[in-house]
Amino acid sequence: MLHPAFSYVADVPRSEPRPSPGRLAGWSIPVKDSTDVAGMPTTDGNPARARIAERDDPVVRMLLEAGAAIPSKTLTSELGATCYAERPGVPVLESPAFPGCTPAGSSSGAGVAVGLGLARVAHGTDAGGSIRVPAAACNVVGFKAASTMIAAHGFLSRTVADQFTVLGWQRPAPRRLRIGVLTQGLFVPSEVASRRGAAVERVSAQLGRTHDIVELAPYPEARETFAHFTSLITRAFADVDPLDNTYIAWCKEQGQAVPDAQLAQALEHRRALPAILAERWGVDAVLCPTLAFDPPKLGFFSSLTPEESFYQQTVWSPWCSLFNMTGAPAVALAGVHLGAVTIGGAELLALAEDAEAEGMGA
Repeated sequence: MLHPAFSYVADVPRSEPRPSPGRLAGWSIPVKDSTDVAGMPTTDGNPARARIAERDDPVVRMLLEAGAAIPSKTLTSELGATCYAERPGVPVLESPAFPGCTPAGSSSGAGVAVGLGLARVAHGTDAGGSIRVPAAACNVVGFKAASTMIAAHGFLSRTVADQFTVLGWQRPAPRRLRIGVLTQGLFVPSEVASRRGAAVERVSAQLGRTHDIVELAPYPEARETFAHFTSLITRAFADVDPLDNTYIAWCKEQGQAVPDAQLAQALEHRRALPAILAERWGVDAVLCPTLAFDPPKLGFFSSLTPEESFYQQTVWSPWCSLFNMTGAPAVALAGVHLGAVTIGGAELLALAEDAEAEGMGA
């Protein structure tokens, strides 16, 4: 029977003939239902938006060319707009790690599939934490790759080692890094639950055996960054048909109110942000919680007004979106989060693999 984490399962998994096995031979990797797989439906989280994809997204081509099979699509929040996925006509999932609570989103089905062991690795996308927040809510690993855009592709997995394999990356030679630890809310005030702060402390102690650890406070321009992030995210919905979704209708209204000059300022701030962080923090990577507190009960976010929901989603995870603004790679290991400032994705994953020795914490 089709598990509700999957919005579509093919009769025959999609694969490509190869002259020799690729590194992902034997791997079945579901793809998020906002990303096109030729011949499969893409619904973007709402059956009313369904269409049959005519071509593969580049990340799908990468998986196929590496020998993976694509058996299915995973459930997503509608248009990736929220960090939860609850709408009429679509199954409502719960977290495997926190029964009765949201598995987060927008890569909801991917988090549940990996958390339940239905998939070893699942594809996701992330424009503000949409891979990393579900990873934390489902107690798995979630990696967002570097990107020149706000949104990025990535994967959810049970282990960091599987991230190296699916990406085809080699582990870099170890070197001593400067790692900043941040537990204060960054984009909005947020009180971190004691056990989530304790998880950061354990990982900080683990990484401190081979790296330099420094305490960080929010940089002075953090709230300005959040305002620009809000402008960029909502402006992306300015021309979208909301159909019956009141949250997307609110995003559209907010986005249409963003003038071109404000959009230009947001883009300029985004370009300047890596240099701002390098000056203010002077670290190679940032360690922080992924979530300030455990996943809320199902129905919590959807019961709020769109404006309040947007704010409370940020209270729940006030750190992840920074790395969408910088375009840097970032990884969630259940309760803790590592974001790159000066290092690349492979070196960040090597840090995460070291942190994984502490059981990731949750």
